Amino acid sequence: MNRTPKPHIGMKLPDLFLPVTRKLVSMGAAASRDWQPQHHDPDWARKAGLPDIIMNNYTQAGLISRFVTDWSGPSGRIGRLRFAMRRPLCPAGNLTIRGAVVDLSAESDTLVWVEIDAEILVGDDIVTTATIRVALPGPGGDSSAWHSSGSRWNP
Repeated sequence: MNRTPKPHIGMKLPDLFLPVTRKLVSMGAAASRDWQPQHHDPDWARKAGLPDIIMNNYTQAGLISRFVTDWSGPSGRIGRLRFAMRRPLCPAGNLTIRGAVVDLSAESDTLVWVEIDAEILVGDDIVTTATIRVALPGPGGDSSAWHSSGSRWNP
């Protein structure tokens, strides 16, 4: 079964909703070997002027990647992920990742580059913005994204 979407500019990706818990924040930091205390010690974080422990960049990158690959399916391949953390992401309620296709460029009949703008929100507050470039099979191919190499991945 081919789950690869047929993207078009303006296409919205399905939102990803997750509870932001202390466990998610601290386990994400531990999994990435980021032992900085602001990711697991609330007293230290508050003394440093933060509202609480904060989610690290590796965990945010992983969640953004999941958001894109949940949409693209197994045939998609992320070529570039750029993001900016605008505000601390602390355990409090739920986060939403939303995004849309903003550009398409066919490299060949078997490979299409899709540019996605996304954002992580907690409530109505945008805490992180991202731009993701993902390769998808074109109309004439099924897995060329996995066979491409070189500078095409990060122009």
